[in-house]
Amino acid sequence: MNTPAKKATRGRSEEKRQQIIRAASHLFTEQGYLSTSMDQVAEAAGVSKQTVYSHFGAKDDLFRFCVEDRCIANAMNDEVLNDKAPLRDVLVRFAQHFQELIQSREAVQLCRLCAANAEIHPEISQMFFAAGPAQVELTLQRFLARKVTQGELCCDDVAMAADQLLSLMKTNDHFRALIGLPAQSTESELQRYIERSVDMFLALYGARA
Repeated sequence: MNTPAKKATRGRSEEKRQQIIRAASHLFTEQGYLSTSMDQVAEAAGVSKQTVYSHFGAKDDLFRFCVEDRCIANAMNDEVLNDKAPLRDVLVRFAQHFQELIQSREAVQLCRLCAANAEIHPEISQMFFAAGPAQVELTLQRFLARKVTQGELCCDDVAMAADQLLSLMKTNDHFRALIGLPAQSTESELQRYIERSVDMFLALYGARA
């Protein structure tokens, strides 16, 4: 039975969990995975070390949750891929969220972190890829597969199609961000790029009348 006391306890527990994720995300972004300790996370979050471990069994678990949380915060999940809206509108909206995600300071810093430690600590890159890019692609694959079943897309390889669409959505500004250069595209230019990329995708895979 869900009593008010139990609900309040769950609410406090979730609040602490989010405090930990926010603190850890900041530390991972600012000083890197290897230089961040669970003690530092606990101190930054204002909780005990025991509380951190009660929510996240190990530092790698916490890192994965931080990456997943960033994807969720940018709506890179099934919610943004709404089956009820027109297909083109959904893909454009997905692309907008994708751009916001990959251009975010946190994502750029994490990509740099992975690249800097790739040779000595490839497991950091593996954790990041599994929790972030791979999950985004799987979400898109599931959506495209549904659209094939519903007759809105004609595609015999949704994994390839998802990879192609995500590749289309990356602009030179993403690479510029990774190497520390400012973006060049204006908001209107980026929107036009997104819409044309989606139109190219639908020209190839859209169902023929």
